[in-house]
Amino acid sequence: SRRGKERKGRPVGRYLMAVHVQAEATQIAVLEGRSLIEHYVSRPADAVAQIHGNIYLGRVQNVLPGMEAAFIDIGTPKNAVLYRGDTRYDPEDLENKGSDLRIEQILKARQTILCQVTKNPIGAKGARLTQEVSLPGRFVVLVPNSSTYGISKRLPDNERKRLRQILDKAKPERHGLIVRTAAEGISAEELQRDVARLAGQWEQIEALAARAQAPALLYQEPDMALRVIREEFNQDYRQVVIDDDGLFEEVRDYVRSISPALVERVERYDPGEHGGLPIYEQFHVHEQLQKALD
Repeated sequence: SRRGKERKGRPVGRYLMAVHVQAEATQIAVLEGRSLIEHYVSRPADAVAQIHGNIYLGRVQNVLPGMEAAFIDIGTPKNAVLYRGDTRYDPEDLENKGSDLRIEQILKARQTILCQVTKNPIGAKGARLTQEVSLPGRFVVLVPNSSTYGISKRLPDNERKRLRQILDKAKPERHGLIVRTAAEGISAEELQRDVARLAGQWEQIEALAARAQAPALLYQEPDMALRVIREEFNQDYRQVVIDDDGLFEEVRDYVRSISPALVERVERYDPGEHGGLPIYEQFHVHEQLQKALD
């Protein structure tokens, strides 16, 4: 493992992430050495259309037995749809406790439910929902009020065995956990920290749901920069360089909460220290984008 090691005073890592923030868009460039290998763009309007992963307190508008579906008001222009296979219920709350219940036996009009978007709305179609909520972290996915328990099959057997021993101690009582591929090689402390952060996040969502009136947004997926860092940033990155104060603080706090050993690799880019060059000129991103689009 290269985690925490340095060469000539600099962190070892083959990748660099450069984040450029402007009013009209946020861009993320991933470089391997000096070569641009990935480029992401997020615009403010994307946050309105991209609601995948958001958690809502929704209100059932109507139930369609023939479709085995219900339309749910989550506060978006089009009602979202929840299919029978995506419903979750407590048998103790229902008169018929069988497992082959139809959707009209589970949901009633004007009922409030907690749900999560699994598919963004497209054109005239509303979003698709599930009642099996999950919260993705860096190393694990928390599945609240579930017995789900699993480890990525892409990890080698010996690593799966090691992580299972850690997981047995870290698993919250009421919640399920899925360990992600990114957890390979991490310490027990790092995994436990990620679990604790997600469990705390779920407590906040539950508390908000208890006092909110449907339809209400309870949890919004973070913006693109944090999502990319959540999915990608590890010891293979020597640096994450950001040219915006607010986003720099947000990213640094997030990395500190999951991997304190890597927080020093998150840096604020100051053009004054680089001869006045903007971040994407310093790292030759613009010229590589132009060449790629030529």
